[in-house]
Amino acid sequence: MNYHELVRRIRVAAHANDDESQDALELVVENVAAHLTDHTRRGFAAALPEELQSAAQMVPTARHIDEDIIEQLMDLEEMDERSARTRIRAVWQALCDIFDSREVDDITSELPRQMVAELE
Repeated sequence: MNYHELVRRIRVAAHANDDESQDALELVVENVAAHLTDHTRRGFAAALPEELQSAAQMVPTARHIDEDIIEQLMDLEEMDERSARTRIRAVWQALCDIFDSREVDDITSELPRQMVAELE
């Protein structure tokens, strides 16, 4: 799936515009990548469209580890919690379609439980 198709799917599922969808997509990719081992992060990045590969090579920062992904999107987009959750879940569903179920399980097994709960 290419980048523009990912953005379109998020836009439709979350009732967002292209910019909002792109921001949410990059935020989720960065946050997921920040919690992955180097090996898993490289595989995650390689499967993504080229436009997202640098975001997927994120080195963890305090922001990614300490702040809730929903709160990050709420702050970035100045939106309510419900809208942020809808957008985050739309991004995750679109990303999961890139990977097979085993790869999704490998990725989610490395994420904090709270993040997995927010993504699904």
